[in-house]
Amino acid sequence: MGIDDKAMVLRAVGSSPCSIRSLMEVLHWKTSRALGLIREMGEEGFIELREEKGNKRGRPRKMTRVTPLGEEFLKDYKKLEGKRLRARKTDLQRAVRDAQYVDRLVETGHDTFKLFLELNDLVRCIGEPK
Repeated sequence: MGIDDKAMVLRAVGSSPCSIRSLMEVLHWKTSRALGLIREMGEEGFIELREEKGNKRGRPRKMTRVTPLGEEFLKDYKKLEGKRLRARKTDLQRAVRDAQYVDRLVETGHDTFKLFLELNDLVRCIGEPK
């Protein structure tokens, strides 16, 4: 259950409190998935769960409400939603190869920070006018 799912729950709850049952109807999720995510978000402080006694008999309903932290999370999520990472498959493959190369350097006893500084000096020397 990722960040997208959490944002979906926060959007569904909205500004007014709603019951868990109505939340599951809006999301069209399986009960176990929704309850697990709601519990997790409650522990993280994104939503607040409280019991509400109704006029009817039976168990009190659990109502969900978005906390200020949840509102801030949703605001930041919306801001970042428009800035999706655009990477091609070849970009990701190159990043994996670079990471594997760094691992080989570390295994052979090279200090990657010193190598980075040497490379940085080399690039600076190439870029300076003579």
